[in-house]
Amino acid sequence: MPDRFVDDVRGLTRDVLGSVIGRTPVALLDHPHYFNAGDHLIYSGTLAYLGALGCSVDYVCAPHTYDAELLERRVPTGPILLQGGGNFGDRWPMHQRFRERVVADFPHRRIVQLPQSFDFTDEEALRATRAVYEKHPDLTILIRDRRGTERAADAFPTADVRFCPDLAFGADVAPPADSVTDVVVLARRDAEAVDRPPTLRPSEEQVDWSLGLSANARWWTSAALEAAAWRVPGLRRPAYPLARAAMDLRTALNLDAACARLGRGRVVVTDRLHGGVLAALLGRPVFLVDNVNKKVSAIHRDYLGSLPDVTLATDFADAMDRARAHIASRGRP
Repeated sequence: MPDRFVDDVRGLTRDVLGSVIGRTPVALLDHPHYFNAGDHLIYSGTLAYLGALGCSVDYVCAPHTYDAELLERRVPTGPILLQGGGNFGDRWPMHQRFRERVVADFPHRRIVQLPQSFDFTDEEALRATRAVYEKHPDLTILIRDRRGTERAADAFPTADVRFCPDLAFGADVAPPADSVTDVVVLARRDAEAVDRPPTLRPSEEQVDWSLGLSANARWWTSAALEAAAWRVPGLRRPAYPLARAAMDLRTALNLDAACARLGRGRVVVTDRLHGGVLAALLGRPVFLVDNVNKKVSAIHRDYLGSLPDVTLATDFADAMDRARAHIASRGRP
């Protein structure tokens, strides 16, 4: 990824975060307790940006380990930050309900929603969220594409709504090993998928976010120990440092596996936004396919498309044609 692009995106992001967060202890909520490496890339980038700002991240939790009293003990002052990503709205209701719970629990604290995509399709769900948010006197909402920022500002007129690039660009990732196949296809299989890849050739392979056998065992062992401690309220405070280390371990496991998978290909084709971002960070040419709520094309239009090796295709068939043409034009090593 060109240094100038990284410098520009990171500089803009630091400016926005500095203006709404400052140099202060913070709490960071909604750590991804699942195998989506894109959200772990965002988490890693978030920690890097907060470290650059001089913020100490003194409380981190997933929705199922949220403890308002422990948050207050560990971070008695400073803003509460809600993880960025692509689940702000009614498509992924568990995460939205969690955000609304936190906003309602802390009317006396500054809350910053880190950069998300605006994805409300149900007007009733939007009204319900607005009713919660309008009761909070100090709520900032960061949106990672410009059109979404306009929509969010209209939807939440009492909040401070601003544009901020996706925090995944702040992450540092290890260089991949040499590629072993022509094209790696990372395709969604969830509610955001709108297309399926065509039949692949022997020199191409399809993957999804997942861990290998050893990493998977370490993940679930870590998660089980953390969950066991959290079932005993008296253990939560003394066990918190171990829980935080377990969360960071799971993020590292996800990112290591994702880098290894995407790094296998000379070219990456994907309808996952952060598959494209990670591949670009790894220096791989990327051919993107849009997802159901158009967040891929929105961020490609606003800044990701500034990269010469990141191309938005019309669908998977078009992306594969372009990827194969790219391979043919350069020849195999």
